[in-house]
Amino acid sequence: MRPETQARRSSESVDDYLKAIHTLAGDAEQRVGSSALAQRLHVAPASITNMLQRLAAEPEPLIDYQRSRGVRLSPAGRRRALEIVRHHRLVETFLFQVLHYPLDDLHDEAERLEHFISERFEDRVAAVLGDPTTDPHGHCIPSKDGTMPARHGVSCACGKL
Repeated sequence: MRPETQARRSSESVDDYLKAIHTLAGDAEQRVGSSALAQRLHVAPASITNMLQRLAAEPEPLIDYQRSRGVRLSPAGRRRALEIVRHHRLVETFLFQVLHYPLDDLHDEAERLEHFISERFEDRVAAVLGDPTTDPHGHCIPSKDGTMPARHGVSCACGKL
């Protein structure tokens, strides 16, 4: 495997972990257990432990990991997780509104694309869509600065992931 392909896959994997931790932790940013993370990502528990140790050892750690207490996102990890969530939900909205994808096909297609869009593309998609605050499923789209719309947690479907 070429080094750039391996680095891209590694980055995708990191993004998937961060997004899963964010989803499982919820807005209260609770600690997430390794077994819940393994189940969510369909990954062996040993692989989970290895990745969590790696992410916690980064120069700017993306997570706070304590072996028996679980994991939660660091401020840097939360920023990255919300950026990926934003990409995912903007892509879903674009596929639905502009390309007329069926609702059932949005998630899998967005999962593939969320890692690869540039900031410029993200800005253009958001502008073309009128800076939406929810995706076609009713989930809130984080703003560019990582904040959630005022309706988040009040009248959205975010708790039904």
